[in-house]
Amino acid sequence: MLAPFYSACPVCNETGSRPVVAFQELSYGRCTGCGLIYKREQKPGLGEGYEEKYFKHNRAKYLSRWDHRVRKCLRQVLVCLEYAPHAKDLLDVGCSAGYVLEAAQRAGLKATGLDYSQFTVNLCRERGYTAEYGSLTQMPFPDASFDIITLKHTLEHVDQPMDGLREIQRVLRPGGVAFVIVPDAAYYKIIVMPRKGRSFRPDRRGWQHHVYFYEHNLADACARAGMQPVKAGKDILRRRLAKGLRAPYEYARFAFLWAWVQVCRLTHMRREIQVIAQKPNADAQLPAPHAEAA
Repeated sequence: MLAPFYSACPVCNETGSRPVVAFQELSYGRCTGCGLIYKREQKPGLGEGYEEKYFKHNRAKYLSRWDHRVRKCLRQVLVCLEYAPHAKDLLDVGCSAGYVLEAAQRAGLKATGLDYSQFTVNLCRERGYTAEYGSLTQMPFPDASFDIITLKHTLEHVDQPMDGLREIQRVLRPGGVAFVIVPDAAYYKIIVMPRKGRSFRPDRRGWQHHVYFYEHNLADACARAGMQPVKAGKDILRRRLAKGLRAPYEYARFAFLWAWVQVCRLTHMRREIQVIAQKPNADAQLPAPHAEAA
């Protein structure tokens, strides 16, 4: 027996939706207003939760490839510092095994993690990082506590994504930035094989993921939460490249990645999208929603 999950779009509150895919355990629809794909129904009690079994046996291999993951996170932290060069500290929501925390420390930032899984909170603490137990929608921090907040593949797991984005806005300091990464609703497997891909299947990501954003409505959701989207794309690349002897490598690498991003956009490859959104200063008026495309 299925129970209603969202009776209206959790971003724009539009009640109209078109069917996307349905299984015996759950179903998804597409909002006729903003285009968000969201879960309309789900069997009560579906899923295994986010404790030790999830992290040790998930296909994503959260506890492996440490060096690769930290290097990738470091590049993303450095991108955030280009938009918030004054930053002194960072909060990673959904901190998992601590890749972002390690990257932030290497970039000279004071790093704090937050996770709904007690297993990963304990794991991060055992590795020497600062980590707190809590949810995105009710973070245990005062207003204006952090200069940078990273939210990597966490928002889609939250029952109320807009409440989560408003919490980010609350905890950010004025002038601080949020770096949000989610699965891309325009990914080709979602388009051409919704029943066979892992995105919706109840035994895969279906029980975990409640919403799927497109680039435009992720930026719009950040704006609705009181932040100004400043950059959006399949991959947000650094603007400041190395000088001197390392310059040729940096420019060649940037050209390759830029071309790769354009190919991914045209072919609907690469499963994720990214947005950087900034909390306006107290004396600044929030502009209309807009994000520069990568």
